[in-house]
Amino acid sequence: DVVENFVSTKPPKHFGEMYQRDALPGGHVIMLGKGNEEAAMESLKAYPGGMQVGGGINPDNAVKYLDAGASHVIVTSYVFKNGAISFENLNKLVAAVGKERL
Repeated sequence: DVVENFVSTKPPKHFGEMYQRDALPGGHVIMLGKGNEEAAMESLKAYPGGMQVGGGINPDNAVKYLDAGASHVIVTSYVFKNGAISFENLNKLVAAVGKERL
């Protein structure tokens, strides 16, 4: 069973706005599990260029998150396989979004 330690009563955009207001660029929006893409997009749009996003990012969806306002995409699970770097997957991501956005 899943145990939740904390569930905020604030909407996702609140956190993007808070990071922007407090001039804290580089915060991470991590989508763990299914059903949270809408919340992630809301937070990214609240602080365009100020938040990074991760969780299920791949070459097919990375641009969508950058277009929604992410400064960078976090691609750990797509690039690292069985404890090693998949240069094939890394190159696909570089081709999709450029190395400066990873």
